[in-house]
Amino acid sequence: MYSAVDAHPLQRMLRLKMLRLLENPFEDFADGRYFIPTPQLARIYQEVRQRWFGQEKGLVLIDGERGSGKSAFARFLAGGHLPSPLAVATAPRTPNRMLKLINDELGLPRVKEEENRRRRLLEFLERQYAGIVVDQDPHKLIPAQGQLIATLAERTTVVVTGYEIFNYPWENWGVGNVVRYLLDPWDYDTLVFVLDEISRRAGRTATPLFTPEAMERVYMLSQGNPRKTLAVCKNAVETLLQGEGATVEAWMLEETPVQI
Repeated sequence: MYSAVDAHPLQRMLRLKMLRLLENPFEDFADGRYFIPTPQLARIYQEVRQRWFGQEKGLVLIDGERGSGKSAFARFLAGGHLPSPLAVATAPRTPNRMLKLINDELGLPRVKEEENRRRRLLEFLERQYAGIVVDQDPHKLIPAQGQLIATLAERTTVVVTGYEIFNYPWENWGVGNVVRYLLDPWDYDTLVFVLDEISRRAGRTATPLFTPEAMERVYMLSQGNPRKTLAVCKNAVETLLQGEGATVEAWMLEETPVQI
Protein backbone atom coordinates (compact mmCIF):
# COMPACT_ATOMS: atom_id res chain seq x y z
CA MET A 1 0.00 0.00 0.00
CA TYR A 2 1.05 3.59 -0.56
CA SER A 3 1.61 5.89 2.38
CA ALA A 4 0.34 9.45 2.63
CA VAL A 5 3.83 10.61 1.70
CA ASP A 6 3.63 8.65 -1.55
CA ALA A 7 0.08 9.75 -2.38
CA HIS A 8 0.86 13.09 -4.00
CA PRO A 9 3.60 11.81 -6.36
CA LEU A 10 1.34 8.93 -7.38
CA GLN A 11 -1.61 11.27 -7.97
CA ARG A 12 0.59 13.56 -10.05
CA MET A 13 1.80 10.65 -12.16
CA LEU A 14 -1.76 9.46 -12.80
CA ARG A 15 -2.94 12.95 -13.72
CA LEU A 16 -0.03 13.45 -16.12
CA LYS A 17 -0.92 10.18 -17.81
CA MET A 18 -4.55 11.31 -17.90
CA LEU A 19 -3.45 14.47 -19.73
CA ARG A 20 -1.57 12.39 -22.28
CA LEU A 21 -4.63 10.22 -22.91
CA LEU A 22 -6.86 13.27 -23.28
CA GLU A 23 -4.46 14.48 -25.95
CA ASN A 24 -4.74 11.19 -27.84
CA PRO A 25 -7.27 8.63 -26.56
CA PHE A 26 -6.50 6.43 -29.58
CA GLU A 27 -3.01 5.69 -28.34
CA ASP A 28 -1.42 2.29 -28.97
CA PHE A 29 -0.58 0.71 -25.63
CA ALA A 30 2.32 -1.61 -24.90
CA ASP A 31 0.03 -4.60 -24.52
CA GLY A 32 -1.09 -4.23 -28.15
CA ARG A 33 -4.67 -3.27 -27.32
CA TYR A 34 -6.41 -0.16 -28.51
CA PHE A 35 -8.75 2.14 -26.65
CA ILE A 36 -11.97 2.24 -28.69
CA PRO A 37 -13.85 5.13 -27.09
CA THR A 38 -17.43 4.71 -28.32
CA PRO A 39 -19.69 1.89 -29.49
CA GLN A 40 -20.21 3.65 -32.84
CA LEU A 41 -16.49 3.85 -33.58
CA ALA A 42 -15.97 0.28 -32.41
CA ARG A 43 -18.62 -0.90 -34.89
CA ILE A 44 -17.18 1.12 -37.80
CA TYR A 45 -13.68 -0.08 -36.93
CA GLN A 46 -14.70 -3.73 -37.02
CA GLU A 47 -16.63 -3.32 -40.27
CA VAL A 48 -13.72 -1.59 -42.01
CA ARG A 49 -11.25 -4.21 -40.79
CA GLN A 50 -13.53 -6.99 -42.05
CA ARG A 51 -13.56 -5.35 -45.48
CA TRP A 52 -9.77 -5.21 -45.50
CA PHE A 53 -9.37 -8.78 -44.25
CA GLY A 54 -11.86 -9.90 -46.90
CA GLN A 55 -9.93 -7.92 -49.52
CA GLU A 56 -13.10 -6.15 -50.59
CA LYS A 57 -13.21 -3.20 -52.98
CA GLY A 58 -15.12 0.06 -52.70
CA LEU A 59 -15.28 3.29 -50.76
CA VAL A 60 -16.03 3.98 -47.08
CA LEU A 61 -16.88 7.62 -46.27
CA ILE A 62 -16.69 8.84 -42.67
CA ASP A 63 -18.21 12.30 -42.25
CA GLY A 64 -19.20 14.42 -39.28
CA GLU A 65 -19.24 17.88 -37.79
CA ARG A 66 -15.94 19.58 -37.10
CA GLY A 67 -14.45 18.24 -33.90
CA SER A 68 -16.35 14.97 -34.14
CA GLY A 69 -13.16 12.88 -34.23
CA LYS A 70 -12.78 12.07 -37.92
CA SER A 71 -9.04 12.69 -38.17
CA ALA A 72 -8.35 10.95 -34.87
CA PHE A 73 -10.34 7.97 -36.10
CA ALA A 74 -8.33 7.92 -39.33
CA ARG A 75 -5.15 7.68 -37.26
CA PHE A 76 -6.78 4.98 -35.18
CA LEU A 77 -7.66 2.95 -38.28
CA ALA A 78 -4.12 3.42 -39.54
CA GLY A 79 -2.76 1.87 -36.36
CA GLY A 80 -4.54 -1.44 -36.90
CA HIS A 81 -2.36 -4.50 -37.37
CA LEU A 82 -3.31 -6.15 -40.64
CA PRO A 83 -1.75 -9.06 -42.52
CA SER A 84 -1.61 -6.87 -45.63
CA PRO A 85 -0.03 -3.41 -46.02
CA LEU A 86 -1.90 -0.30 -44.95
CA ALA A 87 -1.25 3.21 -46.25
CA VAL A 88 -2.44 6.57 -44.91
CA ALA A 89 -2.53 9.92 -46.67
CA THR A 90 -3.12 12.85 -44.31
CA ALA A 91 -4.53 16.13 -45.62
CA PRO A 92 -3.26 15.84 -49.22
CA ARG A 93 -3.90 18.94 -51.34
CA THR A 94 -3.31 17.39 -54.76
CA PRO A 95 -3.50 13.94 -56.39
CA ASN A 96 0.28 13.86 -56.74
CA ARG A 97 0.72 14.56 -53.03
CA MET A 98 -1.81 11.84 -52.19
CA LEU A 99 0.09 9.38 -54.38
CA LYS A 100 3.39 10.32 -52.74
CA LEU A 101 2.05 9.75 -49.22
CA ILE A 102 0.49 6.40 -50.12
CA ASN A 103 3.46 5.15 -52.12
CA ASP A 104 5.94 6.12 -49.41
CA GLU A 105 4.00 4.19 -46.78
CA LEU A 106 3.88 1.14 -49.04
CA GLY A 107 7.62 1.38 -49.60
CA LEU A 108 7.41 1.89 -53.35
CA PRO A 109 10.38 3.35 -55.23
CA ARG A 110 10.30 7.13 -55.17
CA VAL A 111 9.57 9.10 -58.30
CA LYS A 112 8.39 12.69 -58.72
CA GLU A 113 6.08 12.48 -61.69
CA GLU A 114 2.38 11.96 -60.92
CA GLU A 115 1.92 9.56 -63.83
CA ASN A 116 4.77 7.32 -62.64
CA ARG A 117 3.53 7.38 -59.03
CA ARG A 118 0.05 6.40 -60.18
CA ARG A 119 1.39 3.62 -62.40
CA ARG A 120 3.57 2.15 -59.65
CA LEU A 121 0.72 2.21 -57.12
CA LEU A 122 -1.77 0.57 -59.48
CA GLU A 123 0.81 -2.09 -60.42
CA PHE A 124 1.37 -2.77 -56.73
CA LEU A 125 -2.37 -3.11 -56.06
CA GLU A 126 -2.62 -5.58 -58.93
CA ARG A 127 -0.12 -7.83 -57.16
CA GLN A 128 -0.99 -7.25 -53.51
CA TYR A 129 -3.98 -6.01 -51.55
CA ALA A 130 -3.44 -2.95 -49.34
CA GLY A 131 -5.88 -0.98 -47.24
CA ILE A 132 -5.87 2.79 -47.82
CA VAL A 133 -7.00 5.65 -45.56
CA VAL A 134 -7.25 9.24 -46.82
CA ASP A 135 -7.87 11.86 -44.13
CA GLN A 136 -8.95 14.87 -46.16
CA ASP A 137 -9.42 17.30 -43.25
CA PRO A 138 -9.00 20.23 -43.25
CA HIS A 139 -8.88 20.51 -47.05
CA LYS A 140 -11.69 20.06 -49.54
CA LEU A 141 -11.35 17.45 -52.25
CA ILE A 142 -10.71 18.67 -55.76
CA PRO A 143 -12.25 16.63 -58.61
CA ALA A 144 -8.90 15.15 -59.65
CA GLN A 145 -8.43 13.76 -56.13
CA GLY A 146 -11.92 12.31 -56.12
CA GLN A 147 -11.30 10.61 -59.45
CA LEU A 148 -8.02 9.17 -58.16
CA ILE A 149 -9.80 7.79 -55.07
CA ALA A 150 -12.45 6.29 -57.36
CA THR A 151 -9.72 4.55 -59.38
CA LEU A 152 -8.12 3.15 -56.21
CA ALA A 153 -11.52 1.99 -54.91
CA GLU A 154 -11.74 -0.32 -57.92
CA ARG A 155 -8.79 -2.26 -56.48
CA THR A 156 -9.18 -2.00 -52.71
CA THR A 157 -11.35 -0.51 -49.95
CA VAL A 158 -10.44 3.15 -49.53
CA VAL A 159 -11.55 4.89 -46.33
CA VAL A 160 -11.97 8.67 -46.66
CA THR A 161 -12.55 10.87 -43.61
CA GLY A 162 -13.48 14.53 -43.92
CA TYR A 163 -16.06 17.25 -43.47
CA GLU A 164 -19.03 17.17 -45.89
CA ILE A 165 -17.44 14.44 -48.01
CA PHE A 166 -20.90 12.89 -48.49
CA ASN A 167 -21.72 15.77 -50.82
CA TYR A 168 -19.20 14.92 -53.53
CA PRO A 169 -20.38 13.21 -56.76
CA TRP A 170 -18.77 9.85 -56.04
CA GLU A 171 -21.06 7.95 -58.39
CA ASN A 172 -20.16 10.35 -61.22
CA TRP A 173 -16.51 9.62 -60.48
CA GLY A 174 -17.16 5.93 -61.05
CA VAL A 175 -17.54 4.56 -57.51
CA GLY A 176 -20.26 1.93 -57.41
CA ASN A 177 -19.85 0.58 -53.86
CA VAL A 178 -20.07 3.46 -51.38
CA VAL A 179 -20.69 3.00 -47.64
CA ARG A 180 -21.39 6.12 -45.56
CA TYR A 181 -20.96 6.64 -41.81
CA LEU A 182 -21.89 9.88 -40.05
CA LEU A 183 -20.15 10.34 -36.69
CA ASP A 184 -22.64 11.27 -33.99
CA PRO A 185 -21.98 13.61 -31.04
CA TRP A 186 -21.48 11.72 -27.78
CA ASP A 187 -24.56 11.34 -25.64
CA TYR A 188 -24.16 11.66 -21.87
CA ASP A 189 -23.69 7.94 -21.26
CA THR A 190 -20.97 7.74 -23.93
CA LEU A 191 -19.19 10.75 -22.47
CA VAL A 192 -19.20 9.11 -19.03
CA PHE A 193 -17.91 5.87 -20.56
CA VAL A 194 -15.06 7.67 -22.35
CA LEU A 195 -13.89 9.57 -19.25
CA ASP A 196 -14.17 6.49 -17.04
CA GLU A 197 -12.18 4.47 -19.57
CA ILE A 198 -9.48 7.13 -19.85
CA SER A 199 -9.27 7.26 -16.03
CA ARG A 200 -8.96 3.47 -15.90
CA ARG A 201 -6.26 3.48 -18.55
CA ALA A 202 -4.40 6.13 -16.57
CA GLY A 203 -4.43 3.79 -13.56
CA ARG A 204 -7.19 5.27 -11.42
CA THR A 205 -9.64 2.54 -10.40
CA ALA A 206 -10.74 3.26 -6.81
CA THR A 207 -12.82 6.41 -7.31
CA PRO A 208 -13.77 8.41 -10.42
CA LEU A 209 -11.55 11.39 -11.18
CA PHE A 210 -14.60 13.49 -12.20
CA THR A 211 -17.48 13.94 -9.77
CA PRO A 212 -21.02 13.30 -11.14
CA GLU A 213 -21.65 17.05 -11.06
CA ALA A 214 -18.44 17.63 -13.03
CA MET A 215 -19.50 15.06 -15.62
CA GLU A 216 -22.81 16.86 -16.10
CA ARG A 217 -21.05 20.19 -16.53
CA VAL A 218 -18.59 18.72 -19.06
CA TYR A 219 -21.54 17.55 -21.12
CA MET A 220 -23.30 20.90 -20.82
CA LEU A 221 -20.19 22.78 -21.99
CA SER A 222 -19.26 20.42 -24.84
CA GLN A 223 -22.73 19.31 -26.02
CA GLY A 224 -21.15 15.95 -26.83
CA ASN A 225 -18.58 17.31 -29.29
CA PRO A 226 -15.54 15.03 -28.75
CA ARG A 227 -12.90 17.69 -29.37
CA LYS A 228 -14.58 20.14 -26.98
CA THR A 229 -15.08 17.40 -24.39
CA LEU A 230 -11.41 16.44 -24.36
CA ALA A 231 -10.29 20.09 -24.28
CA VAL A 232 -12.56 20.94 -21.32
CA CYS A 233 -11.36 17.87 -19.42
CA LYS A 234 -7.72 18.54 -20.22
CA ASN A 235 -7.94 22.06 -18.77
CA ALA A 236 -9.66 20.70 -15.66
CA VAL A 237 -6.93 18.12 -15.05
CA GLU A 238 -4.29 20.83 -15.53
CA THR A 239 -6.11 22.87 -12.88
CA LEU A 240 -6.07 19.82 -10.61
CA LEU A 241 -2.32 19.47 -11.05
CA GLN A 242 -1.83 22.99 -9.70
CA GLY A 243 -3.78 22.35 -6.49
CA GLU A 244 -4.27 19.80 -3.76
CA GLY A 245 -7.68 18.43 -4.72
CA ALA A 246 -8.20 14.74 -5.40
CA THR A 247 -11.07 15.02 -7.91
CA VAL A 248 -12.33 17.34 -10.62
CA GLU A 249 -15.24 19.38 -9.29
CA ALA A 250 -17.85 21.18 -11.38
CA TRP A 251 -16.51 24.61 -10.41
CA MET A 252 -13.15 23.76 -12.04
CA LEU A 253 -14.77 23.41 -15.47
CA GLU A 254 -15.16 26.31 -17.84
CA GLU A 255 -15.87 26.68 -21.52
CA THR A 256 -12.68 26.17 -23.50
CA PRO A 257 -12.20 27.82 -26.90
CA VAL A 258 -11.12 25.16 -29.39
CA GLN A 259 -10.55 25.32 -33.12
CA ILE A 260 -13.52 23.54 -34.67
